[in-house]
Amino acid sequence: MSVHPITAHQSPIYKTPASWVERAPRIVVVGAGGNGSEVVDALASFHHALRSLGYPEGLEVTVIDDAIVREPNLVRQRFWPCDLGQFKAISLVNRYNLMLGTSWEALPFRFPSQETIEAMRAADLIISAVDLSSARRAIASSALLSRHCMWLDLGNEARHGQVVFGAAHVDKRGIYPNVMDAYPEIETLEDDTKKSCSVAEAIRSQDCLVNRAVTTAGMSIVWELLRTGETDKHWITVDLASGSQNAFPFPAVPQSA
Repeated sequence: MSVHPITAHQSPIYKTPASWVERAPRIVVVGAGGNGSEVVDALASFHHALRSLGYPEGLEVTVIDDAIVREPNLVRQRFWPCDLGQFKAISLVNRYNLMLGTSWEALPFRFPSQETIEAMRAADLIISAVDLSSARRAIASSALLSRHCMWLDLGNEARHGQVVFGAAHVDKRGIYPNVMDAYPEIETLEDDTKKSCSVAEAIRSQDCLVNRAVTTAGMSIVWELLRTGETDKHWITVDLASGSQNAFPFPAVPQSA
C-alpha cells in the first residue's frame, strides 16, 4: 500500500540575505515624485538609524528620475521653493548627501535607459514609485537583475493606495509574486502622462497625505527587513477615506509533512 505525504499550505516568509548585513544594501528608487520623494526621505532616516545601531555602512541609494521640480510638486512632494527648476533626483540626493555625509547617486535620466543599466544590475532592492505602467513592465522584463533582487512597488489613486512586495527576478516569483502578478492588467495598461497644471489641481487629483500614508506602509516592510531580518508581508492596502489599512501575506505554498 502506498503512503501519500500529508500536504499543508503555509505562507512563505522572506528572509533578508546575509549580504545586506555584510555590506550596505544597494537600493534603487525609480521615481522621485509624490511617493518616491517620501521613499528617499524614509531611507535617509533608516540610514541614520542603522549607523546609530552599529552598522557603519548604512544604505547605498540610487535615485532615478528625469523630471524637474515644478510649482504643483511643492504640495504633495518633498520639495520646497528653493528646489524649483532642479532635477528631482538631484535635489533629493544632494539634500541628504549634505545632511548625512552620504555618497548616494542621482540619475536624472528616463527609466529605462542606457544610463540606468549599472544601477539596476547592482540592485538588491528596487522600489518603484512611478505612475507609468511601462516602467513596471521594464522592471519585470529586465534581464539585468540579480536573481536575489527584490521589488517593492507603490501605487495610489486620490485617497487610497497599495504596496506590493515580491521578487524582481522570474526565478523567485513563484514563491514571492510581485506587482505584475498582483495586477496582471499592468501588462496592457497605457501610460498616463498627464501632469497637474496647478497646486489646486494637484490636490484634487491626489489627497495631500495619500503619498505619505502609502509610503509609510511600504517602507515599514523595508524597515522590517533591515531591523528584524524578515517579513511575511506581501501586500498592503491603505484607504484614507475609511481610515483602514490591511496587510496580506505571501500566497501559501504546499508543504509536505
